[in-house]
Amino acid sequence: MLQEACQERSGISAIIAGMLLITGGTGFIGSRFTQKLIQSDHAVRVLLRPQKTNPRLPRNVSMEIAVSSLQDPRSLRAALKNVKTVFHFATAEHHFPIADYESVDIQGTRNLIEAARDAGVERMLYLSRVGAEKKSFYPVLKAKAMAEEIIRESGISHTIIRLTDVFGNNDHLTTPIATAVMHSPLILTIPGDGKMNLQPLWIEDLLTCLMLIYEENIFENRTYELGGGEYFNFMAMLKLIVKRMKKNRIILPVSPAYLRLYNLWFKQQQDRFPLSTLWLDLLAVDRTCPLNSLPRTFGLLPARFTHHLDYLERR
Repeated sequence: MLQEACQERSGISAIIAGMLLITGGTGFIGSRFTQKLIQSDHAVRVLLRPQKTNPRLPRNVSMEIAVSSLQDPRSLRAALKNVKTVFHFATAEHHFPIADYESVDIQGTRNLIEAARDAGVERMLYLSRVGAEKKSFYPVLKAKAMAEEIIRESGISHTIIRLTDVFGNNDHLTTPIATAVMHSPLILTIPGDGKMNLQPLWIEDLLTCLMLIYEENIFENRTYELGGGEYFNFMAMLKLIVKRMKKNRIILPVSPAYLRLYNLWFKQQQDRFPLSTLWLDLLAVDRTCPLNSLPRTFGLLPARFTHHLDYLERR
């Protein structure tokens, strides 16, 4: 296991030389990981896709910026100059109104891998999802599985982390729920009966794992599933969040098919009511892995979900 591999390296300085490139470095996970790396004096370059709006970069830190989309092989090769390690976090999951998984997650990963091989990149870490499967009915899980396959066949030393749901301030788990609560007129609709199971993983636990993998140079062509230490069904999690926000809402189960039709009509221009199509896909299946995944793999005790929700009260 990863924990044993780290123990074998004890007493050895394993901080990797060379530049590190992060795709998706302005996202919820990527921006925090970038900040942690820079605070640890690692050389970081963030890949930014061209966009009209100002990117949400970590503040008060110094880093290199490379502007390129994952669809531009020439710019990707330039961005990868002197890079030895790539953390690939970029995904179309949270793009609205349309999530182009084919262009970003699949072809984008393929372009990145080809450019990485040309540039002599030695290591790559990819963030996937628990439940990734090429035959999945759900586009996000199918796209993640296809990206995984591209990385496994690349010949580059890699680690693939299949995640459950990561939570923290401005996340993609509790924040959309809190936003839906804030904008719901007393009645809050949810897809189905809310019995699908979730396993929230605290962002700081994930960052600790990522730093450990990088600094101990654990890129051994393996796939790990990581989740928190508790299971919650969606209804129970929703009630916890509503209570923490000190709101009163009547929770109304609605057929997921009706909510999908609603999103289709309004083309997901707003993802806050009732829930985006991505959420409907992810809530259609349990998103869990063994509860001991974090201590077994990394020797870490996962944080309790209810102990780190103070940011919801501020909303």
